[in-house]
Amino acid sequence: MAADRAGGYVEAGAVRNADEWFRLMVETGLAPGLRALGLSGTGRTFRVVRDAHIGQVSILQSSRSSTYSTRFTLSLSVNATDEWAAQLRIRPYARAAGHQGSGWQERIGNLMLVGGGVPIGDLWWKIEAGKPFGNLSDEVLTAVREFGLPAIHHQIHARTH
Repeated sequence: MAADRAGGYVEAGAVRNADEWFRLMVETGLAPGLRALGLSGTGRTFRVVRDAHIGQVSILQSSRSSTYSTRFTLSLSVNATDEWAAQLRIRPYARAAGHQGSGWQERIGNLMLVGGGVPIGDLWWKIEAGKPFGNLSDEVLTAVREFGLPAIHHQIHARTH
């Protein structure tokens, strides 16, 4: 891979910066993987509807990206479907802004427990323009499968029983 004059990387004849590379990873790696886990959605927001609740996984990109790399994390939430719909009617920007009303919301790193049940905390993954991202996508999807979805299902169950 060779850097071009604009600072991007050449990959199979195409020049992509970190933002474009990130979008490619979301479209070709994360989105299909999240759908395979039972979530529906497009772009950077995926959801599951169960027992009158919406569980959502949102992919959040850092605003501090460079041409060469960008960071991202996941935010998970659960809201009653009637509250979620009402919030969208009142504030249509709520979906994009991540407004959650009185529901539950947590970042993925706070759900991932290590060494004796201690949360990892503020977890951000880094993708570099032009570098293979298959393993990174797999790591993120494993975090959703092992920690994110169980937390979403637990929150839905706690709100319905």
